[in-house]
Amino acid sequence: MPRPEQTYPVEAESYWLDHAASVVGGGDEGIDSLAPHVARLSDLFTTARPEGGYPDYFSDPSLLSAYGVFFLPQGWTRAAVALRQCIELRGWRPPSRTLRVMDIGCGPGSCGVAAAWHLRSVGVEHVMLTGVDRSPAALAAFDAFARSVLGEGASVETRITDVSDVTAWPDESPDLIVAGFVLNELACADERRATEWIRLACTRLAPGGLLLVLEPALRFAAERLLRASDQVAAQGPFVRIAPQLDALPSPLLASGRDHWEHESAPWTAPASTELVNRRLHRDLREVRFSFAAFVNGTPALSPPDGSARIVSDIQIIKGLVRFIAVRKGVEQQVEVPTRGMSKHDIKAFAASLCRGAIVGYPGGDAGKLRLAGHEEIRLIWRP
Repeated sequence: MPRPEQTYPVEAESYWLDHAASVVGGGDEGIDSLAPHVARLSDLFTTARPEGGYPDYFSDPSLLSAYGVFFLPQGWTRAAVALRQCIELRGWRPPSRTLRVMDIGCGPGSCGVAAAWHLRSVGVEHVMLTGVDRSPAALAAFDAFARSVLGEGASVETRITDVSDVTAWPDESPDLIVAGFVLNELACADERRATEWIRLACTRLAPGGLLLVLEPALRFAAERLLRASDQVAAQGPFVRIAPQLDALPSPLLASGRDHWEHESAPWTAPASTELVNRRLHRDLREVRFSFAAFVNGTPALSPPDGSARIVSDIQIIKGLVRFIAVRKGVEQQVEVPTRGMSKHDIKAFAASLCRGAIVGYPGGDAGKLRLAGHEEIRLIWRP
């Protein structure tokens, strides 16, 4: 089941419902009419990706409403899940009760506003939030959305900047930099450029600060981010704290694999998103994405000894629950016998695990392990 923090807040949904009502009309009919605009954006993000860079789609009020109702709640959840892993598993904490957050390529605010909202829930009293984007329309939407949802708990600024040029960013030292789907939209961001972009972004952090880079789960984007993340982690001095458990290179980047590293997390889609989806028939049971997280310093917590990260979906086959995990830089196929378990118990056990979960189990670093039973799996953390 989704955690409470993976449920989109009512205040955010209400804001975009009001925005949509002012553009396409209120009620179910108005929300339902956003479906063609959602489909257009979906194609733009996937099959119809432009060669020369993305247009300023947020300048179209209908596309902005479609994004706010359908895509923004998913981006919000991705940012919350990634930030939660950094806090809960690796002990990253805001350095004070007042926090400086910079949202790079902010768009209307799905990632930066989500991060600010989540940080308020863990004790931050005030967030100084800066949205950075090349689009004036996106920045106007960001400013209005952030002020409406965060209220007096945040001060909000916006800056028009070429986000691809890290040296052009505002001259600040934020405690948290969030970059949601930025590399994905930079046409020139090959692996080398992505590596340098992440490294330079880390240099902008305050001591102890956190960089959170989120990208699509599409294979080309996830693997580009992972290769860049591996290189930055190996070079130092910045420390990778998530989603990988160490600085070792990923074994899944070898050619010929039919699976690749990305995250999945259950969530509760808001009613307005579900309404738009009646005509689109997209699977909204979970959000999928890839991400990388680095700190400018030493993380407070290390993963427990023997920890492994599940990097596949969970398979239920005859007599076994099976998944693929990475532990100490080694890809392992882990098989858990289910003999003597009822169908209900098998499904419940499989449901307790998921892609991206951190688990512990006995055995060495062999490529294939068969455990004695499900009791040997220790769940350490899960999305």
